[in-house]
Amino acid sequence: MFQAGYGDSLLVQVEKEGGATVNLMIDCGLNYKNNILPNLKRLLKDQTIHRFIITHYDKDHIQSASKFLEDNGRFKDEKIAKIEQVWLNTFKHLQFSKRNTEELSSEETEKVKSYISEATSKSNSELIEGDIGAKQATALGANILENKYPWNIDTGEEAICIENLQEVNITDNVKLHLLSPNKKRLQNLESEFHSKLSKMGLNPNTESVFDDAFELYNLENNDKNEEEGNISSSEKAINIRTIKLFTNGENYIKDDSIGNGSSISFILETENKKVLFLSDAFAEDIIEELKKKYTDESKYPIFFDAIKIAHHGSFRNNSPELFKVIDSNHFLFSTNGKHPKHKHPDVETISCIINRSLPEGVFNRNLIFNYELFHLNGFNDRNLKTEFNYEIIVQEETVI
Repeated sequence: MFQAGYGDSLLVQVEKEGGATVNLMIDCGLNYKNNILPNLKRLLKDQTIHRFIITHYDKDHIQSASKFLEDNGRFKDEKIAKIEQVWLNTFKHLQFSKRNTEELSSEETEKVKSYISEATSKSNSELIEGDIGAKQATALGANILENKYPWNIDTGEEAICIENLQEVNITDNVKLHLLSPNKKRLQNLESEFHSKLSKMGLNPNTESVFDDAFELYNLENNDKNEEEGNISSSEKAINIRTIKLFTNGENYIKDDSIGNGSSISFILETENKKVLFLSDAFAEDIIEELKKKYTDESKYPIFFDAIKIAHHGSFRNNSPELFKVIDSNHFLFSTNGKHPKHKHPDVETISCIINRSLPEGVFNRNLIFNYELFHLNGFNDRNLKTEFNYEIIVQEETVI
């Protein structure tokens, strides 16, 4: 888990003795120049990224993705690593409603371009990290096309969603099982954008200019809709009584962000191991899909060799019900806790993870963070660790 600010950027490497390493790159958030890029160069060394999975449109997940593709160069002439395929759902993949088949008038084209220009200028006025300007941080879809990377090939170039793809074999010994998004979540995303265009007097067709507008709209909208979260997390007392109290779920309010609902999440299965990657997905969607795959509820919670926690540990995406269904001895958190609107992870999420019986054969749970998080210092108490059987580890690289 690269130190990507308050965002996500993961490189998953599945090594097999005598065989080539399978690499999955998941998102490309903040801190690109100083951390993500040098680590990719060190770890990949001209290997293949078998899937570059861009989970959804949110700055802390895609801020540097376009810049990385720009630095990597064109498909089949890559400078950092070969990319076998990109997963990303943009507007061209969300054709659930009927599209206009007529060519845009010059007036309509000007309206779209004006909106793109205005949205780009707004992004440019915000703090953009280091060497990444607003133009490099946006138009991700255009960059994929320009550099000719294979895009959503696993679904026949349609949307990555559970209706179009259940499982895919990356190699003989590495398989991904998709858990989200579902078609309904993507329809919501499309419908919201249509509503915006309708207010501008536009009826979208299949021209790529709408992909650019869609990308900018989602980046702007997701930032507006980001919940205020729990700014006061650091002020909450953390002790045996409060941990048990936080676990009861009385304060749970499920996430309703349309952007987060469109997140790509999945299980990685390889030989006798499986790892759960939850992106920013809704807990309710994950529970529903896991119950379809693992039908014997007497064996719950399902044990994973590692779980990448959803939405940087936000309680709104990690319900108490979710932790009745899943468990592990490795819980992974990616954030520096410095989002301007909240401090993730929430103490309620940590409490739900640790306040329950251990799986058979497991003697403690490891909570693994890629930054030291001072608002969680209360969990570093030795008595609490003994009572609830957990350890806190701060590291970027974890071997499962």
